[in-house]
Amino acid sequence: MKKLLVVWKSNQDTDIHNFVIPYCYNAKTKAWFSDVELLIWGASQERLLEDKIIQQRVANLVKNEIKVYACKMCADNVGVTEILISLGVNVMYTGVYLSEKLQDPDVEVLTI
Repeated sequence: MKKLLVVWKSNQDTDIHNFVIPYCYNAKTKAWFSDVELLIWGASQERLLEDKIIQQRVANLVKNEIKVYACKMCADNVGVTEILISLGVNVMYTGVYLSEKLQDPDVEVLTI
């Protein structure tokens, strides 16, 4: 069974609440993939900084054993690093991580 990486870069509430978060949650809890990871990247970090509900929903993904990562460069630039860490998100430089996932034939990468 394949693994899934969702690269979340959208700052649009419709995308966040109706796709990114529920799809990651369901893909994990319903075992649609053997492993589910979420990468918070770019404009999505600005939106997360502004919205406590989104922060709570991200914390819930972590609580449900979804591996959540965030780009450290983006997080530092936006000023959201400490919030992400407090939610249980692994904040790291993601260039190599993403490149490896894109090249791995066992990983489906979905970007929104």
